[in-house]
Amino acid sequence: MRVGKGCDKVTRYEITEKTRYSDEWIWLLLLLVIGFVVWRLVSSLAALGIAIAGLIIVMGLRSKGQKRVGDYVELDDKAIILGQNGETYCITFAEIKKVKTSRLGSLLGGPSFIIETSTGTRRWVQPDDYENGEQLRERLTRRFEQLNYLPVRQSHD
Repeated sequence: MRVGKGCDKVTRYEITEKTRYSDEWIWLLLLLVIGFVVWRLVSSLAALGIAIAGLIIVMGLRSKGQKRVGDYVELDDKAIILGQNGETYCITFAEIKKVKTSRLGSLLGGPSFIIETSTGTRRWVQPDDYENGEQLRERLTRRFEQLNYLPVRQSHD
């Protein structure tokens, strides 16, 4: 966390040197078990199709994890600064037009945020990819709810 003279608190969340294998191992294991069952009960050709699908998934997960290393999100009360693929983008909360959530990018984690600005720019933020991702998700959700971009969650006490 950085605090400067005359500045609001800025918190930085980074992606570390990890791939997504550890996050997706359950799905890959399930695919392996299904492949063995299909091989024994249906045919070896169908099992080959499942094996090829598994290899494609593994290669996709590996490249996705490696490409994102070094990306970061900096967050304060006025703006979100995204460092993605060597580019830096600044989105002020005032210019956000719409925020959607999507579970498509994460099979086991929480939903990602799709932030659309008034200029038509769209940025995806998947908090699970970052160190302290749960804290990032909570801060973004809280801020988006304050600004009425997301529906307010109901607490079940």
